[in-house]
Parts: sequence; structure tokens; C-alpha cells
Amino acid sequence: MKRLLILIAATVSAAMCTTAPKTIPDAFKGTWHGQLELAGLSLVLHLDDSCTVDSPDQEVYGMKARVKSVDEESISISFEPKARFTGRLQGDSLVGKFTQYVVASMPLVLTRGPLVRNRPQTPEAPFPYQTEAVSIPNGDVTLAGTLCLPGNLDSPVVVMVSGSGKQDRDETLLKHKPFAVIADALARNGIPSLRYDDRECGGSTGVFADATTADFASDAASAVRYLRGRGFGKVGLIGHSEGGTIAFMLAGAETPDEGTPDFIISLAGMADRGDSTLIRQTARMAVLNGAPESAAEFAAKLAYKKTLKSMGKWGAFFASLDPAPYIARISCPVLALNGDKDSQVIPEYNLSKIEALCPQADCRLYPDLNHLFQHCKTGLGTEYGTIEETISEEVLADMIDWIGKAR
Repeated sequence: MKRLLILIAATVSAAMCTTAPKTIPDAFKGTWHGQLELAGLSLVLHLDDSCTVDSPDQEVYGMKARVKSVDEESISISFEPKARFTGRLQGDSLVGKFTQYVVASMPLVLTRGPLVRNRPQTPEAPFPYQTEAVSIPNGDVTLAGTLCLPGNLDSPVVVMVSGSGKQDRDETLLKHKPFAVIADALARNGIPSLRYDDRECGGSTGVFADATTADFASDAASAVRYLRGRGFGKVGLIGHSEGGTIAFMLAGAETPDEGTPDFIISLAGMADRGDSTLIRQTARMAVLNGAPESAAEFAAKLAYKKTLKSMGKWGAFFASLDPAPYIARISCPVLALNGDKDSQVIPEYNLSKIEALCPQADCRLYPDLNHLFQHCKTGLGTEYGTIEETISEEVLADMIDWIGKAR
């Protein structure tokens, strides 16, 4: 999932280290935060001896900034890529303008104090169920995970498989912890689950950059085998984004084995080819930002050609990955979910294909939900961090009900 986000601040220049620093008056010192009205992105400014800027919605932190001018009432700060904020002090606010690449200019009000994200769905201890730290072997890789154990061990158990990009067992993104929320909801309804850190993340070993989707599928299969070895009966998968595609790959394996799941839930899993998915998502985001469709598609294809090499081994494999043959071979129960405002795994190219290839699949499209299954306005990734909801309660309830029927 993280690989699929488009970052405005894709390149942070180390050359922006402050030279001949200007003295910042005490009235300006401290942390300031605000939101760009047009882009919907949050910006955090740290004004002290070393001036830095954060773009938390893009998970970019510590961009070195330079104070261009300052007096007792106003300040002007520049940082890469080609951005500037000029503001005037008004009480506990800095009221001014944000400019990027000269042509893009918008009002920005910064408020004194740190940016605090409210995540009301994130579970907090004490929990009415047990949790166990586990280690899952897969060749020379060991995955560290958390097993949630409610009292009802006769229930099917699920393994959670994260989307693209290096992520921890909670699939943490912008302070949201979707897998922790799902695991808690399942456990409170008597359904055990296992979630684990990706390779080279948290407590897991391995080299993430050397791995492809096939390797991550191998990790998920090892988690299924681990649970079977623990004596669980039915073992299913909940996969998000790339994780949903991995669920298709394992369920539709040509030669089923102990790593093959008994049922799967795809949360915005890709059914379209990888290269088509990457191009279409870039084009869709451009259209949502105001570009004409024809121009957006042309630009997306050019961007894809330029960025494919930078994606390394993972990108080469993902671009040629076609989930369709796997989906067509699936015989186990399937629940496939998408939000109609998903701009990353677009439902008309994916959910409709799952329906056609896998007749037994229960496919559901939710209005006004994005790629993270949050209620949203546009579906753009820039909204993910500004939305307090981590995942729709309706989606949680539907998964719990569906798994319950798989007992």
C-alpha cells in the first residue's frame, strides 16, 4: 500500500542545510501545524536552532528548511521541493501563504503546538482476550507476530497479510493501525487471528528490498502452516491491497498444500495486472486532482516507465503479475470487498473481474469508502491521515458475520 502512495515530497534535498542561519525571535520558536486547504495535506513546522518541516500525511519527516527572512511580526521559510511559507504572527497562529514551484500558491494557517492525530478505533489494554508473541519460521526468515486468542478456540482463525511497502504487524499508516483494529474486533467476537511484521520490520528478519510478492506469499503460507501446527482447524486469510492479491495466489495455487487457506477475505485485493494497476491508479489520482482523463492516462504511462526501474525486484515482479489465473482456480469461500472511492485498486477493474472469474465469491462494493475502507470525500491518499476513522464499522461487522458462517 505504501508503495502506491504518490508523494509530493518525493525528493528531500540534503543541500537545504541552513547556511548563515538567521536568529529566530522567541515569539516564533516552537512547533506549528496546519493543513493545506486545496491539497488536504498537513504540514508541521519546527522552528528552533535547526529549522525542519514534516509532511506527516506523506510520511516525510525532518525536511531541512531555511529561514529566508524574519522580523518581529513575520517570517519566510523555504524548503525542498521548491516550497516556501510566508506568514504573519497573529496570536497563537501564523497566517500566511504556501507556495510551491512558484505557480502553486494557497493560504495556510499554522497553529502553535504539535499535530495530534485522533484515532478513536485503536484498541487499548486491558483486553478481554489473550495475546501471545509468536515466531514464524520460513526458511532463513523468521517473522515476529501477535496471536490473539479469545476463549472460543473452535472458531476459524485468520492470518492478516498487509499491503505493499514495509509495514509492521498492525499495518500502521499515518498513526492508523488497521490490523490492530480488525484483530481486536475479531477477538471480541470470538475469532482468533495472527498478524505479523513484514520482513526487516519490527521483530522480523530478512531483507525487505530483496523480496517480491512471491516471497511475501511464501511468508503468508508459512503463517497458515504455523497455525495448522498449533492445532487450529479452519485457517483463513484477510489480505489488504497486495495482501488481498496474495490471498488469491495462495487460494488458487495449482498444487494445494498445508499453506493453502480454507477461506479468504480480500480487502481491495488486486485482480488486474500489476502494470495496469499502477498506471490506472496514477491516472485516477491525477483526474481527482483536476487533470483531464486523456492527459492523465498519457502522463500516467510516462510516469510508470520512468519509475519502474526504481521499484527494483519487487516492481519487476509486480508489474508482470496477473492474478486472474489464480482467481479462476479458487474453490474455497471468498469475500471480496472494495470501496467505490478507492483510487488505488479501482473497483471497476478489479471487483468486477473477481465476480467474473470466481462465481462463488461474495463481492461487495461500499459507497464512499476509500482504499483503507474509511468514509471519505475524494478517495485521494492525502485524506488518509486527516480522517479519524481507521476502518468502517460496517466492513468490520460484515467480516465478522461472514467468518462466523464459515465455522
